[in-house]
Amino acid sequence: MIKLIVIFLLIAVFSTLGYFYIMRPVVSEENYITIDTSQNPQQYPLLDQYIFPIKSKGLDIVIKPFAQYKASVVVLSKKRYVTDWTSIISPIDLALGWGDVSKPINFKHIKVRQTMRWYRYKFDNECAITQKYISTHSSNHHIIPANDNIRKAVLFVKKNDIIVLEGFLVNISGKFKDDNVSWRSSQSRTDTGDGSCEIMYVTSVRIDTNVYK
Repeated sequence: MIKLIVIFLLIAVFSTLGYFYIMRPVVSEENYITIDTSQNPQQYPLLDQYIFPIKSKGLDIVIKPFAQYKASVVVLSKKRYVTDWTSIISPIDLALGWGDVSKPINFKHIKVRQTMRWYRYKFDNECAITQKYISTHSSNHHIIPANDNIRKAVLFVKKNDIIVLEGFLVNISGKFKDDNVSWRSSQSRTDTGDGSCEIMYVTSVRIDTNVYK
């Protein structure tokens, strides 16, 4: 009986280890340059217009990039989504901060909550930055991974990680089953409220020194 229990425990342990090994992203390269989160995310217009068609699980859409985008940021919060049509292509939202928001002396006083593809924050009296500054130096990003390795990488990201995301800001249109659907990205870091989230097609993720592509 004891041997049987030991065998079952070993199977459970190895199954768990195997699962985490399979789900862990593969490092594409390493970068030892210090990540600078002091600047705003970089956005550049695209000279060539192109689209990514996607058909999956009743979804028939085109993803239309309109700008190159790179963000060196701190992760204030993360949220998985699995139930709506957007979760088919975008399984996670990352609430990100930069500038003074990315400094530990400040973000430790900021509490972020994510729900329904929105993020909300509050901060205590010891926070040295203003509400206006936080609203213009943080944003909720809907993450669309370009491939499975990047998907694993963004799911591997943790709160308070310093990361670099590269890719494109995109708009989406098409059908989900019999319904017309659309999803439009913010084009500015200073807007607030409905439509102020960035929809990002991610082609590269850097966590610490590890780069995933």
